[in-house]
Amino acid sequence: MTNNFIGHSAEAPTHALADVSSSLALLVDQAIAATIPEETAKLAVNGDPETLATLGRAIAVQEGYLIEAVVASLAATHPDRLTLSGVRLPLLPAALDLIRKNRKSLYEGLSLDATAGSTAIYHPDLVIADPHTRSALIVDVKRSLSGYMGGGKLAELQHRMTASGLVLPDILWRDHQRLAVETVGTAIIDASRTSHDVSDGVWPISRLDDLLDIDDAGALAVGSLEAFRSGVRNVWRNAIEASFPTAARSGMPIITAPDHGKKPRRLPHKAPQPEGPVQTRSPITVGPFGPGVRAH
Repeated sequence: MTNNFIGHSAEAPTHALADVSSSLALLVDQAIAATIPEETAKLAVNGDPETLATLGRAIAVQEGYLIEAVVASLAATHPDRLTLSGVRLPLLPAALDLIRKNRKSLYEGLSLDATAGSTAIYHPDLVIADPHTRSALIVDVKRSLSGYMGGGKLAELQHRMTASGLVLPDILWRDHQRLAVETVGTAIIDASRTSHDVSDGVWPISRLDDLLDIDDAGALAVGSLEAFRSGVRNVWRNAIEASFPTAARSGMPIITAPDHGKKPRRLPHKAPQPEGPVQTRSPITVGPFGPGVRAH
């Protein structure tokens, strides 16, 4: 069991990505419409506090849904792989203990019976299986991992993914037409990640080409995310223009402060300073400060 993508490289035909472009554009339009309807934008622009708070949450939630949908659409274009969503993977206590208490070399190559029974369930965003190489990939898509930093939350997520991978072969064989896999990998996609290093099992969307083995998948995913953000900004801008047109265009009078006949206040007379040498202050030293470090 590894934290990196496994499986041989296979190029998706060019027509697959040509077809998916229109599908991605539709997903972006739907996400924008669900995020900021015209009436919601109007209320938010006019300062309704509840609507502003709701809009802020909606942007984050819908962007997360969009990223998941885009990754699933791109993965489904691969001609040799099966992309599954909605898979329920039992989290067996024995599997979790095995992962937490042992080195990878001690449980690598093992698989567990999914019927052993467990009340805990892990729901991966995607499971991508390749019948030709008998390999599978468990994918968890995150808009951002900022909430997983500190406290061991990221490690716990990776433990859950790895533990669920121990029962995935049994699930695929039992529930998906005797689909046989011998190797399972895990990958977390972090849409906010800028580093291209994937040694920790966390992938930026810009590297979807490598993760999914589909040319231009990363560029299409990044472009979809940028199109969503641009679309939300355009709706917001249109709502502002509709609610607050310029005074010249609307004919509204320009409001100025009233004149009550007050005389302008005179500044107090300042006596001339005696001539003499210019007094200068000691030079100021600015720089970093820390133990054993002098400012410079």
